[in-house]
Amino acid sequence: MNGDVVLLLAAAEPDASPSLDRITAELARVLGLNHLRVGDPECVIGDGEDFRVWLSFDPDDEEPGLSHPFRLDVATEKGAEVQVGRRLFQELADAGRFRVVLFLDWDCDRSTHFSCQDW
Repeated sequence: MNGDVVLLLAAAEPDASPSLDRITAELARVLGLNHLRVGDPECVIGDGEDFRVWLSFDPDDEEPGLSHPFRLDVATEKGAEVQVGRRLFQELADAGRFRVVLFLDWDCDRSTHFSCQDW
């Protein structure tokens, strides 16, 4: 594995369409992010205990980006990518506020709302 960990996110309630600011606040609370800073007008960077994230609004015309318009790129220590990615997925899923898809090296690893085998 080369270490690509990406989580695609959406609000758990289908009619809700949170802004980047709102979802950043939710992620900071759920994942314990600190040192939040704006990378550019459409990207927020934050630090967790053993990872760094880049959050952006990145909708797509096709699934899964169509229904999960927020992209959370994760960087962590080499060799810890799977463990950290799955832990963050579970923390977000357990919060009940997000629809989440975890990609490890762009292979769907798990999802809260559909089967990865469908991709």
